[in-house]
Amino acid sequence: MFEREIATYLRMKSGLPFGRVVLIHGEDLIGVFDSDAEAVREGTRRFGREPFLVRQVRAEEPVISNPALDLGILRAPAAY
Repeated sequence: MFEREIATYLRMKSGLPFGRVVLIHGEDLIGVFDSDAEAVREGTRRFGREPFLVRQVRAEEPVISNPALDLGILRAPAAY
């Protein structure tokens, strides 16, 4: 769903200020903010219910894992 926005973020990441929050819509960097709340407010004001990406700029992206999925205790349906 956010493939374009994530690709835009990764392409621009090296020039973005670490620790700040960015608002990206499609292939456009809309703004850089001090907090998630500010970025969400601006995204909602400008785009309403259209999807937009709000993300904190980090030197290294966190690895998200779910041990229950990793161990096979919980199963998720295959992607379509």
